[in-house]
Amino acid sequence: MKEYDASVGRVRQTLKQLDGKQPGDPARAAQAIIQVVAAENPPLRLALGSMALDHVRATFEAEEKELEIWAHLSATTDFPTVRQQAMQ
Repeated sequence: MKEYDASVGRVRQTLKQLDGKQPGDPARAAQAIIQVVAAENPPLRLALGSMALDHVRATFEAEEKELEIWAHLSATTDFPTVRQQAMQ
């Protein structure tokens, strides 16, 4: 619809230009999914493709950094006796 050309129209046009040029191969992704389903200990999550892998790694790194920044406060919420036992 012409009414959407200025907003989502641009996105749709970009997606059309990218179609078929993505780095991910759907057939290889399907094979990876089949391997995971058949695995004895499948992962809870599976990042498919190098872009997804990079994104997940960056997210985990940011979360770990935040966790460490606030670890001192997190550890103060245990009952004192539990904290002492954990330190032993």
